[in-house]
Amino acid sequence: MSAAAVFGGPTAVIGKSVVIKGEIQSQEPLTIEGQVEGKIEIGDHLLTVAAGASVRAQIVGRSIEVHGRVEGQLEAEQTVYIRKDAEFVGDIHACSLVIEEGAYIKGQVELAREAAEPRHERVNAA
Repeated sequence: MSAAAVFGGPTAVIGKSVVIKGEIQSQEPLTIEGQVEGKIEIGDHLLTVAAGASVRAQIVGRSIEVHGRVEGQLEAEQTVYIRKDAEFVGDIHACSLVIEEGAYIKGQVELAREAAEPRHERVNAA
């Protein structure tokens, strides 16, 4: 079962032919089918990087599902899903991690025992 099926509801989509460089802030679920470079804050929702999509970014959200290629930092309050054809290079900070057979992952993983507090909030609290 996909993470999208668990979260349900409508999803905003960045299409296959769209290229974004900069910062994205969303207060609803978001699916990226194109290319994004920068920073993505998805609030208390699911971010999905679709098959064929390419993302180079720092990503902060509730849960993150990767089917395409992601390079950067993932910070999830709950779960990061790396699906079977996905490629991920970077750091993951989350409460839980699901890696399907066939996925490629290179980097560091830090799993919290409770819902993860986003690192930017931890840094500001210090």
